Amino acid sequence: MLEIVTYLLWQVSHNYKHLVVLFFISIFCLFYWYYCKAKPVLHYIIPILFFMACRIHDAGALSATTADVIHGHAPYLTFDGGATKSDIKALLGIKLPDGREYVPEGGESNLYPNAEVVIDGYEPIELPSNANTFDSIQTLVPLSDSSIDLNDLIGENDYWSDDDGDGNVSITGRLELAWYDVNGEYITDTTSNFDPCSAPYQLELYLTNPQLSTQYGVPRTRILPNAWQLYTFKVTNGARVCYAQPPALYGMEGTNWSRNLGFQVKNIDDPKQNFPTTGSNELSFRLLLGGITPKQIIDANGTTVSAVSGGQSVTLLLSIETGLGLGGYDEELLKITLKGPNKDSSNKSFNPSLFKLYADGSHNKLLYSFKIERWYIANPDDPNDGSYAEAQIFCNSLGNDYRIPSVGDYTNANDSSWQWGEPGQTNESLRQLSYKSGNKWIGGLFNEWGEFTYDKDRNDDWSDDRYWAFDGYTVSPYGSIASNNNIYTFAMAACVTP
Repeated sequence: MLEIVTYLLWQVSHNYKHLVVLFFISIFCLFYWYYCKAKPVLHYIIPILFFMACRIHDAGALSATTADVIHGHAPYLTFDGGATKSDIKALLGIKLPDGREYVPEGGESNLYPNAEVVIDGYEPIELPSNANTFDSIQTLVPLSDSSIDLNDLIGENDYWSDDDGDGNVSITGRLELAWYDVNGEYITDTTSNFDPCSAPYQLELYLTNPQLSTQYGVPRTRILPNAWQLYTFKVTNGARVCYAQPPALYGMEGTNWSRNLGFQVKNIDDPKQNFPTTGSNELSFRLLLGGITPKQIIDANGTTVSAVSGGQSVTLLLSIETGLGLGGYDEELLKITLKGPNKDSSNKSFNPSLFKLYADGSHNKLLYSFKIERWYIANPDDPNDGSYAEAQIFCNSLGNDYRIPSVGDYTNANDSSWQWGEPGQTNESLRQLSYKSGNKWIGGLFNEWGEFTYDKDRNDDWSDDRYWAFDGYTVSPYGSIASNNNIYTFAMAACVTP
């Protein structure tokens, strides 16, 4: 028996983990030798000791198995071969054609080594003059695509590492982009050109469900957070007048009218399609611009602009005024004030006058044109209003073919007794430009300029009251019509020519 124990001791001496087991086996052998000679009670004790030895062996085996599992490190993003661990936001950077780079806060990496960190994505970035199309703004998404699989982006470019040397990486998730114009409309054709009148544009970059995994290792997976970044761009090339904005922006929307913006400019070469076609002394409007500043326009045209054809009694005064721009932010706008005859002018004559504004000092690049067809003079001197007869006397006193305006010289509305306005229109102005149907004007001062008289901070001669129209009608600055029928005995006087 001792020889067996010695032999087992020699066999397992190289593995100290089994010494405890060997000890109990040796004890068992000795007890077994005495077992046959022992009292019957020991026949129960010895099997119990053997069972305990087996349990200890199982525990030792379990400990050995647990010790064989190695806890290492999860894979991570890197853009310099593993020297630096990078944030997932590094994938949300952009590069402009002039070399400028931008990344979100926390997204600094070797991908964009000279990048400026963007804190506020709503703060406009001014595009360089050579940035003509959406695709000229470089991202990690391939040109003309809207997304890329992260396995193609990260895996194929080895933008990852694992400190334990684990390989066979797989990456899930996508990097996606979307372009939007100033009205929030989604841009589907990223090969198209930027339009200054649809700016500022916004670019959204976002990462969805990013995750890195290796084939082996514990842990073998790193779950990364979703990420999003917004960039806003201001277009600086392609000078345009986008909207002509009268002082009052309320009223029913007609052709080319955009609420809160004004008249959308469609054709700068056709003055009849551009605001205004009616005018009065000291009325002013603003131009909302794209790709050019008010100062550049004033430098090219001067502060005073005369008509290029027609009468010379009306001029334009150009100035700079701060107001809400296309993107809903305060910016510098071009203010245009009409200067022409009023009731006290020595020369009250008027002829239809064509005006042009240019984008360059040599006057080769037309920026905007409009033609004033009718000129109005209001009488502010009678705060208690006057009779229709008094209005006739006032207009006759002006000479130069001034007359009491017809309803159609004020508004394009209709009522039960006046049906020569815009077809189907109710009894209020439809905000659109006036036009001629035969010899009659469909619309005039109030449908173009709106209810501008509510604003007291102005220098014109108009009042927030009703005005006499031909045949005893009266019209309010909202463009609503009332037939006299002895309802209105008094109203304000205004006159128009031709």
